[in-house]
Amino acid sequence: MRCLLIALVLAITAVSVSAQDVLPEIPALAETAPTPDDGSTSAAIWLHPTDLAQSLILGTDDNQGLGVYDLAGNELQFLDDVPIGSVDVRYNFPFEDGRGAIVGGSVKDEPQVALWRVNAESRQLETIGSITIGIPANGLCMYRSARTGEFYVFVNSENGDVEQYSVRSEGGEITTRLARTFSVGSETEGCVTDDELAALYIGEEEIALWRYGAEPEAGNSRRIVDLVGRGGNISEQVEGLALVYGSNGAGYLIASNEQNDSFNVYERGGANAFIGGFTIGEGELGDRVTEPNGMAVMAMPLDAQFPDGLFVTADETNSNPNGRNNFKLASWGAIATAMGLESYLGLYDPRTPLVVAAARGVPVVTAALETEPVDAGIDAADDPAIWVNPADPSQSLIIGTDKTPQGGLVVYNLDGSIRQFVPIGRVNNVDLRSGFTLGGEETTLVVATNRTGRAMVIYALVHATLELREAGDPVVSDMREVYGICMYRSAQGGSFYAFVNSANTGETEQYLLEDDGAGRVSATLVREFVVGSQTEGCAADDETGALYMGEEAVGLWRYSAEADADDSRTLVDGTGEDGDLIADVEGVAIYYAADGAGYLVVSSQGSSEFVVYERAGDNAYVGRFVIIETDAVDAVSGSDGLDVVNLGLNDAFPDGMLVVQDDLNLNPDGNQNFKLVSWTDIALALELLTDNSYQVGG
Repeated sequence: MRCLLIALVLAITAVSVSAQDVLPEIPALAETAPTPDDGSTSAAIWLHPTDLAQSLILGTDDNQGLGVYDLAGNELQFLDDVPIGSVDVRYNFPFEDGRGAIVGGSVKDEPQVALWRVNAESRQLETIGSITIGIPANGLCMYRSARTGEFYVFVNSENGDVEQYSVRSEGGEITTRLARTFSVGSETEGCVTDDELAALYIGEEEIALWRYGAEPEAGNSRRIVDLVGRGGNISEQVEGLALVYGSNGAGYLIASNEQNDSFNVYERGGANAFIGGFTIGEGELGDRVTEPNGMAVMAMPLDAQFPDGLFVTADETNSNPNGRNNFKLASWGAIATAMGLESYLGLYDPRTPLVVAAARGVPVVTAALETEPVDAGIDAADDPAIWVNPADPSQSLIIGTDKTPQGGLVVYNLDGSIRQFVPIGRVNNVDLRSGFTLGGEETTLVVATNRTGRAMVIYALVHATLELREAGDPVVSDMREVYGICMYRSAQGGSFYAFVNSANTGETEQYLLEDDGAGRVSATLVREFVVGSQTEGCAADDETGALYMGEEAVGLWRYSAEADADDSRTLVDGTGEDGDLIADVEGVAIYYAADGAGYLVVSSQGSSEFVVYERAGDNAYVGRFVIIETDAVDAVSGSDGLDVVNLGLNDAFPDGMLVVQDDLNLNPDGNQNFKLVSWTDIALALELLTDNSYQVGG
């Protein structure tokens, strides 16, 4: 896979280092006092809350500590308790006595992060605590989530390990929690986060510049921004990283090209396309920058010397006068002009509080509860179905799937505890319908796809015991691999059906389910069609007769669910540029309401979002939401299957419930599970209707 990625980047890279023109040179306007132990590595810029001319430069000495400098480069403070490798700052941190700036620094080669608060009156750093981490620290960057408002610290090691910690102030004490770990591969140092676009950039020094997701639920998925060496725009090592924010995702990512004594500029948004490079040359008050490492940039008017913003970088060789290394200061406006860039001066002020989900304006909800995790520590939990107990809705159940070889069907109570486990193999998707007459008694049919036997399995939910029992022989499919499943009860004749689809091919089979007269369920194949490519999530509307099929890479289709229907279909929404879905399209479910009202809810797995459409008419797009973390339940990402009901269940779910699979179960760190969300919260977030008493066919 790695070779394939590198080959792809080599093929599309338009500009190589050797082919670059002479880079524009911007003079250093000032320099800081030398670092005490010749160890300048990383820089950050702190903005004064009321007087930008009183802003500060924070510069690390990875041999001795952390320096605080004014905009003329004069040293105001030096903290020499521990050597600091990297430094970063975030604003509006909720301290006990009010909000202020928090500074984090990685203690070089030690499992520790130092934390400070900036005293705006004295312009001094004050120690507020530290984080004991699990790796020897090398690089560090901070992140504030635009979705949740949570503060985080990323720290990485020389061997490529990365840890992400949440940071809070509780009862006057700084508390931290490990939220995520992953490995980049080899030596890393520089990193920077985009608070609005939820992106984390890390330089794997001799390999590549990578982009990850910055949210804890993002896992370890990544993509290459640029390569180091042949075919890339980075000569030998990528170290320092910085960002300039524009509006609507515009702006720039800047990376130090250490061995070329230069800096590379990329687009901030989209695919981070390479734009060009620049160097910092000798000025009246500062010499040329060589082998640059860490850097910081601020597109804000600061003082008379830096009215167009400030660019700060570590200088490995302080040659005039020759002495201990230091930090060079240049005009960001001059850099932008020389490269033909937008300066975005004053457009983004990091002191301004971020609005939740500001980047895309996506409403947020939280899960009220979560289920116990499945047993397997791999991709296991997949799809849920909700059964509403007609006798006592508070005793309703959730039936989930475990698709591992040792898996099966898992029955949960509404508090998330496991009630029953049916070990039958790789059960992928599940659905149910009540009102089926079997052996003269009304029961609830539960059907699922079992990939172990390439079959549809049929169970009945015994209302008296609230347990599943086998109700029919497995129905072996002619398709290569059964995958998704959904049920349908026709309003035309009351017949029960199951739709089974196949991985990869999109083949779909429709089965008529009947009582065979001997207390068992029979299944008769009545229809076949092909969706196109891989298909899994589906849902059928028992009132309108519509069948919704999610073609994972393409979009959501609407067919007729009737057995005598043809294969004609309508695209409800797509995954392309004009679509509202981001592949894969996964779970599909229906929230019913009276008079044909209600909604479709679809899992947009690629964006970890849930997209809502009108149930009626042409299924008009309504909106989208994300499920974020609380202290009790973590966020939802990469969701597969889901189900929703409109009926009131209990005090926690008075207007119905949405149940979704969670790909990463992080708090506490465990195997995959399902999250339970109140429809009341979703309705409030998106201004949707609720109908907690309407029953289909009732």
